[in-house]
Amino acid sequence: MSDIAAKFVWKLARRHSWGSPVPAEQLIRLVAGTEDHDELIRVLEMEVLDLPFVVQTSDGIFIPNGQDAHVEAAEWLREQTDLNDLTIKATLSRLPDDWPQSE
Repeated sequence: MSDIAAKFVWKLARRHSWGSPVPAEQLIRLVAGTEDHDELIRVLEMEVLDLPFVVQTSDGIFIPNGQDAHVEAAEWLREQTDLNDLTIKATLSRLPDDWPQSE
């Protein structure tokens, strides 16, 4: 998984508001920085949307509110980024109290 995919997942986790979808174009703008727009679209479509905890509907893209999705997202972030457990846990509100020990 690419660093760009990790940026998308982290942005979805940070923008998480009761599972509210973020339209794809808005999500790309939020992640853009100095990245190539075409590359961002490719990563979103080919990598991020294939993740089991990321959902796309006609309203946008999001991480669902369920605990299972949050645990999957948290574990993915632990493996793919340098984020510490406390930061991840503070961001994904549906994690079990004993996460990450509950694995």
